[in-house]
Formats: sequence, structure tokens, C-alpha cells
Amino acid sequence: MTKPLLPLEGVRIADFGQIIAVPYTAQMLAWLGAEVILIETEDRLTTRAWPPFAEAEPGVNRSGGFNLVNSSKMSCTLNLRDPEGVALARQIIAVSDVVVENYSSGTMERMGLGYEDVRALRPDVVYLSLGAFGRTGPMKDLVGFHSVINLFSGLASVTGHKGSHPRIMGGLFPDAFSGCYCVLALLEALYHRANTGEGQHIEVAMTEVLATILPEAVMEYSLDGTEPERVGNRHQEKAPHGVFRCPGDQNWVAISVESDIQFRALAKIAGSPRWADDPRFSTTEARLSHQDELEPLIEQWTEGLPVQEVVESLQAAGVPAGPALDSAQVLADPHMVQRGFVQSPDHQVVGPRPMGAFSWTVNGVQPAIPRSAPLLGEHNKKVMQELLQVPDEEFERLLENGVIR
Repeated sequence: MTKPLLPLEGVRIADFGQIIAVPYTAQMLAWLGAEVILIETEDRLTTRAWPPFAEAEPGVNRSGGFNLVNSSKMSCTLNLRDPEGVALARQIIAVSDVVVENYSSGTMERMGLGYEDVRALRPDVVYLSLGAFGRTGPMKDLVGFHSVINLFSGLASVTGHKGSHPRIMGGLFPDAFSGCYCVLALLEALYHRANTGEGQHIEVAMTEVLATILPEAVMEYSLDGTEPERVGNRHQEKAPHGVFRCPGDQNWVAISVESDIQFRALAKIAGSPRWADDPRFSTTEARLSHQDELEPLIEQWTEGLPVQEVVESLQAAGVPAGPALDSAQVLADPHMVQRGFVQSPDHQVVGPRPMGAFSWTVNGVQPAIPRSAPLLGEHNKKVMQELLQVPDEEFERLLENGVIR
């Protein structure tokens, strides 16, 4: 078996991440071989205290949200309200290459763990701060979760049906997408440090990250001053373009036709070749103007066939089509499983649970198989005594005094 790629082996990360975005960032770096020490506090458990829980049984080690974005890490629990806890955090930072955080603006500085404080401990540190609106500007002190970020970034302005209100995209899309940008920035900074010996302070605004995926809308406004209309599942230049019902409960097929040749093929497969000669549908321009008439005809056809049969017949003719999967179907999909995207790390408390892991390979090799998320405080002894060389008696005192918790 080919050895997994570990390009960040030897890099240590002090992870002060909260909720999803920065924990997801640090998790991807852990998959690439970095040693990630998640610094937690029982006073602020965030996703550990959030449902869903395994078998609907609450517990700090049973949260799906936490376990999904914290695999392959170590957990060290410190009381960051106690000066001794902060001092221990500073010791961890002093022997780390990277610090990542997304506390509210100013929180790390008030604890004495801001970039300038940390740089005094380790001049070549790479320090990443993520905020909803960034760490500078008139809105830097405002807080925002994915709904606010979706709307402020402009993304919701192009999401939704024509004539309806802006719609927030499902899931925690801003967090995951921002995490990818953070990984990119951190890899750049580590490369820079390897070549120059210099550390860097990286600052990322989630709202700006999301704004980068609006190139068409921005371009349209920049060129002629118009704002694009919301079109739902439709497309401004393709028709038909949408999801169509198939038999069963919530079974849908996505179809996207970008040329008259593809539409002629669809019409033939649907048993209605005359569609291609109908003046309402014979050209892309005509189809765009008559979607309200065309879409019911296509759905009359798809409603009588299983999703996979529709997909296979259209794909065989070169027409883009695919099933609309839910999360359970994604994790069970043979293609996803065969490619190694779905992994099931065996968690000490909740057992093996499938999760989406790697979306890339290099020369056919994936990064390291993820370990499960750590138990709360699981690595306190390892971090304190093996890494920081805290003596036994001192370790016990710190436990008794609630500094390590």
C-alpha cells in the first residue's frame, strides 16, 4: 500500500477554533500531517454541546457537529479565564508553528494571546484570525453567523426564485468555504516562512470569501449597472435547467441542457422528438422564453422513471444529468465510496461514523486516513507532561485548581 501523503508532518498547530470554520481549517491541516492541539475550555464547549448527538443521547463526546470537523486532533482543556491557564496556552504556542483562531474581535488580545503577544514568544509564528467581517474596518467588532454572512456577502441576492425574497443557502456553506480559503492562506504563509524564516499574520473575513463566488453578478453590475435577477433552479443561458420529480418520496433528477443538439437528444429519449421542432423549444432562446411550458412536459416524462434510468439514458446521449442526493445518499453512493471520499473513523464513544473526508488525490494517493475526533481533554497529560514537561505534582495541582479542566 502506498504511504499516505503527509506534507505538513512536523508542523504543530495551536487551534483556538470555534464552531465550524477554523476547526474545519485545522482539521484539513491535520489530514495533511500537521499535529493539531485543540485548546478547549469547559466554559465554552460550542459544538460539543450542540445536537445532533449520536442516538439522540446528549454528551460532550457525542456531538456530530463537533466530531465532523475535529478529526485527527488532540484535545487539551484549559481554563482561559485563569492566568495560569493562559500561561499554559502561551507555552503551547511557544512550541507551535501556527496559531489559528476565530474568537470575537479583541478576545485573544484581551487574554494576552493576540498576534503581537504571540510574536514576542515566537517571531516566526504564522497566526491566522478569521472573523465574520474581518479584524479591520468599521464592522470588525460585529458578530455574524452563516445567515448574516450569506446575506451581507451578496450571495443571497442571487439565490431564490424570481420575484421572491433572497434565500440563504442550505448548510454551513460560509464556514466550509472560508475554511478552504484559510488553508490556502496558511499554506502560502508556511511556504513563505520556509523560504525566508519570516512569520505572518493572516486575517480573513468570511463575508469577503463568499463575495468571491459572485463573479457573474459583480461583472454584470460593473459593466452595465444592472443587478441579475434571481432565477431559482433555472439558468440565464440554459434551458431546460432544473430538477425534475421522479417516482417515490423526494426523488429528483437534475437536468442541464446547454445546446440545441443536447435538447434534440433529450426529446428523443423522452419519446417526444417533436419537441425539438416545436417553435417554442427549437432554439435556446425560444426555450428560455417558454420554460413554464417546457418544464411540465419534461416532468411528465421523469415522473414515470427511476432517477438512475433517467440519468443513465441522458448521460449516454451526452446530456448532463445527475441524481439530487441527500446526505445519507452521498455517504452511501458507490462512486463516492470507491474514490475514498467517505471515511468512517472509529470514535471511542460513538463508534465508526461515515464522514466526507478527502476531495483530492495526488498521483492517485490520498492524505492520511483521518482519526476520529478527540474526547474532551483526552490529551491533557500528553500535552502537559510530554510536550511542556510539566512535573507530576504540578500537573495534579493544576487539575485540582481547575486550571486544566
